[in-house]
Amino acid sequence: MMKNILLVISIVLSLLANCFAEDNFFDGTDKETLRLMKRAKQSIEKHRRGPLSLRLMDSQDRPIQAHLEVKLLAHEFDFGTNLFGFHRISDDNPAKSMALDAIDDVFNTVTICDYWSKNQTKLEGRLNWESPDVGYAIADELGKRTRYHSLLFSVPQWIHEYETENELWRVIEARLKQAAERYGSRLREVDVINEFINYQYWDQNPHARYLKTTAFPDMAKPENGARALKLARKYFPNAKLVVLETNLWNVSNPVFQEIYEYHKELIRLGAPYDYIGYQAHYYAQGGMPFQKGTEKFGPRTFMMDEIDRGMEQMAKLGKPIVITEFNPPSRSNKVKDPNQPRISDEEIAAWETNFYTLMFSKPYITGVSRWFTIDNLGGRGIDAGVVTETGDLKRNYFSLKKLIQEDWHTTIEGKISDGNAWFTGFYGTYRIRVEGFEETTVNLTKKAPDRKIQLKRY
Repeated sequence: MMKNILLVISIVLSLLANCFAEDNFFDGTDKETLRLMKRAKQSIEKHRRGPLSLRLMDSQDRPIQAHLEVKLLAHEFDFGTNLFGFHRISDDNPAKSMALDAIDDVFNTVTICDYWSKNQTKLEGRLNWESPDVGYAIADELGKRTRYHSLLFSVPQWIHEYETENELWRVIEARLKQAAERYGSRLREVDVINEFINYQYWDQNPHARYLKTTAFPDMAKPENGARALKLARKYFPNAKLVVLETNLWNVSNPVFQEIYEYHKELIRLGAPYDYIGYQAHYYAQGGMPFQKGTEKFGPRTFMMDEIDRGMEQMAKLGKPIVITEFNPPSRSNKVKDPNQPRISDEEIAAWETNFYTLMFSKPYITGVSRWFTIDNLGGRGIDAGVVTETGDLKRNYFSLKKLIQEDWHTTIEGKISDGNAWFTGFYGTYRIRVEGFEETTVNLTKKAPDRKIQLKRY
């Protein structure tokens, strides 16, 4: 009840803010993006919803005549968020309990974190699976899909004991085998290679500096990336394998272009991976306000049309894209300036709404997973979560809930007389309730929009 009251208050305040906003209210759109955002909404209608049908029969295969209720429980598209650090927070922490409620209410997918350097602190010794174990327990309790982050990232300090690359390839294979033996078929979507293009340029990053002093295979070389992916496919034959990078996907960004060429070469080499992954982190650069963009990439860096250009270029490679880590424009806890640029909570909520709308409209994008559920937990995003560190729901939580659970939602109800129900709805998992019969769920997707179901009576 209280959440519904807060939702109404939030919507009213947002409407008032928009009505009285000055010209500098920043949501990533302007007159130049009107056509883009209009097309995005049309594309959602075209690619994320469609005609669906149910054929409902009783145990004797007779058409059912009864009152029917069909409700979308979870989109086919992954609306995800991260469980980083949840294993370190006590259950009585108000931020944790509120975050779990927020996940249950809005998201259908959770990211489970397993960092190699935390998992295997010593070459010989017990492996630490606490973080992923807690993550899977939360996923099971809340009934959420999962994605696994990440296999080859945050390498342990003991790898310097190996002097040759061939020795380290055996170590890499052992790491993959350990995760496979622990979780097996539970690994639905796996981040295999993470940030190795960017590590070439992070001279101030202790982990990146350390990696360069070892014989660890250079995963920024496509032939090594392809070799790692072949090993991953051996141990995870049914999982969706992801290669992900950070940095702004801006067409003017030379690092982005290097990432593009890297994927192009992986594809040419026949590397067995499923998704191109993007870490969509948005922080101000050089002290410039988000409204003014960046010095390197221009005044429209954080506008939806500029973001769209980067996504569309990567899509030309013909491989699906998943946004594995996302945060809206945020202050960074790595920046010491107390007056660093930020946008208001109302602007964050509006900017996020436009970002999610644009990403959901792309048929080649399979999901968007937030990197921050709680502010500051998991990285440098001070303003990046949907829950504050003190356990309060933020404005963007309410806007996302409205977007995912109301605007992009399907519920139908009525009498069926011949067992048939036809309707237009979003693709995903539906709950089926028929008077006099046991409740069930069914997946209605773009590839399988029609289902025949045999129901059991009470």
